[in-house]
Amino acid sequence: ETALIRLVDGTTFTITDLIESPVDPRSPLKLAATCREYRVPTKFVGLELAVKGGEKKKKVYMNSRVAEAAEKEKAKRERMAQDEADRLAALYKLEEEEAKKQMLKSQVQPAN
Repeated sequence: ETALIRLVDGTTFTITDLIESPVDPRSPLKLAATCREYRVPTKFVGLELAVKGGEKKKKVYMNSRVAEAAEKEKAKRERMAQDEADRLAALYKLEEEEAKKQMLKSQVQPAN
């Protein structure tokens, strides 16, 4: 394994020959412990990616009714999103019409 080191001035270099071992001083965890001892911030990119779960796992349904229900729920969410988009479009259209009516009404009224 290798460790990427980035200094305060922006210089980067790598430490190679790291060995996964609980007793060897060249292990990544020993390196992190030494850095922590000197209050040097460290970040384990590989460990963070593993914890984050790089890819989302696909659900496997054993029961056909459960799979059918999941498909229906997905279709329902899509319909609801489309209905909301249609509702907003109608609302914007109505507001534009009202604004035009107000504009025409203000133009037609004579000034006193």
